[in-house]
Amino acid sequence: MKTVLKEPLIIAEFAGIGKTTLAKKYKNVIDLESSLFKWDNTGLEHVPIEQRKGTKRKENPKWPHNYINEIKRQSRNYDIILVWIAPKVLELYDKNKIEYTLCYPEQSAIGIYEKRYKERGNNQQYIDKVVNTYDKRLEEFKQKKVPQIILKGNETLEDYLIRNRYTLISRD
Repeated sequence: MKTVLKEPLIIAEFAGIGKTTLAKKYKNVIDLESSLFKWDNTGLEHVPIEQRKGTKRKENPKWPHNYINEIKRQSRNYDIILVWIAPKVLELYDKNKIEYTLCYPEQSAIGIYEKRYKERGNNQQYIDKVVNTYDKRLEEFKQKKVPQIILKGNETLEDYLIRNRYTLISRD
């Protein structure tokens, strides 16, 4: 039996779980890359998104309302919406009554994630920030009273969704 969703599944996801790949493969999934909403990317359009992460940029004056509004807008168009997991942004989801599921790797997998960040071209400053704050973030996640997906080892979000029989509509 497949898991059929009436409301979209909004997943606040940890970096490196495979969200970009998932959204590229399935037409009922969208990756709302927060950096496109949070930062003024003028002059950086030629730089891949992953390489922009961790660089100094001017904040978009429309942030965070532009991001919250886009989540709500896309809730009508997609079954699965992948969103940012930053603590301050989680508070915004709560204030705006956006129901979400947290998704992050188990603690023993952080070395796998560090390798993924390097392979996808993230700069060392970004990698260090994500890896070095993991334990603190994990404690914050555990305090949240929301559904949680904890990925094991090299498991990706796609692996989890397929294993749990979520409907994923291929772009092919």
